[in-house]
Amino acid sequence: MSDEKNKKSKVTVVVGLLILACLAVVVINVWRAKHREVIKVEKTTIIPVAISPAIRGELDWFTDVTGNLAPIQSAALYAKVPGKIIEEIFVEKGDWVKKGQLVASLEKDQIAAHLNRGRAAVEVAQTQVNVLEKDYKRIENLYKSKALPKQKLDHIQAELDVAGARLKEAQAALKELNVLYRDHDIYATQSGIVADRFVDAGNMSNSKAPVLRISNEKILKVELTVPEIEFPNIREGMEVTFMVDACPDRTFSGKVALIYPTADPMTRTIKAEVHIKNNDMQLRSGMFVHVRLYFGKKAALIIRREGLNKMPGTGSYYVYVAKEGKAHIKNIETGISQGNLVEVLAGLVEGDQVVIQGQNRLKDNVEVEIIQKKDVEKHSGDKS
Repeated sequence: MSDEKNKKSKVTVVVGLLILACLAVVVINVWRAKHREVIKVEKTTIIPVAISPAIRGELDWFTDVTGNLAPIQSAALYAKVPGKIIEEIFVEKGDWVKKGQLVASLEKDQIAAHLNRGRAAVEVAQTQVNVLEKDYKRIENLYKSKALPKQKLDHIQAELDVAGARLKEAQAALKELNVLYRDHDIYATQSGIVADRFVDAGNMSNSKAPVLRISNEKILKVELTVPEIEFPNIREGMEVTFMVDACPDRTFSGKVALIYPTADPMTRTIKAEVHIKNNDMQLRSGMFVHVRLYFGKKAALIIRREGLNKMPGTGSYYVYVAKEGKAHIKNIETGISQGNLVEVLAGLVEGDQVVIQGQNRLKDNVEVEIIQKKDVEKHSGDKS
């Protein structure tokens, strides 16, 4: 009985020892896990890029603007006499007319009657003057021969003066009627094309509403606005080129004829006019034009356009420059551009290696590997 108890005691002790050993192992492992030094291994990624150097070169210096064609001379024709029926209009839209040409006519029955009456009044007054002049000569001869007293001569002289005054009055009234009669016709005040016809025959004339509009399309002007930053560069007489959508394969030219003296404070632009000859009538007023103002060549620090990056929500640009195996961000100020070339005004120096491919994966101070180098072509642009 005591042997059996001893065996059980031994088993119990052994099991207890095993449990303690397991607990000790667990405690030791937990302690080691808490106090183990964690070594982080950072993996370094090297980004492949292509670069192109910033160089000194020349760019064609120009600015592109838009504008509209308009006639230099455009005249609206009005009826001078209101309240008359327009009897006839002798021209249609698109007709070419000469200055002084009759283009429309108002009813003239009433004014014609007044004109005939005025002519008759002049004839009567002239006849009376003629009769009195003969009487005056006869009485003057009798007075000289002392057959009549001076009183008779003075009397006929007074009658002749009155008749002469009446003749002048009748002639003046007739002249006014002739002017009024002419005012019943409408004449072209300039040569050009009939651009608009606002009324038809049979309408009542209105001195405040135009009948026709004549536009001289042989000399046109381009009305354009230039950014105020270019104001010092634009000058009267400078050559410009422009294109219109109606003639996509043709380039037109003209000269700056007028520069407005003040700027628009809202748009910060200057208005200007370019005058052009249109003898072949290929252009028409109202057309939309694309104008290029060419200022000549400009020495500049140049980079390729692919290297430009724009800060979100702003108009500011930046580039990445590769140096000593790393990419460095550079904020820059740009100037004129031409094709694939861009002028850099500030932020870079000549020889800086600008990243032009792979920059979408870059951050400041990231390691890079240069796998390709492209040059900047100094004269790759043109004026067209």
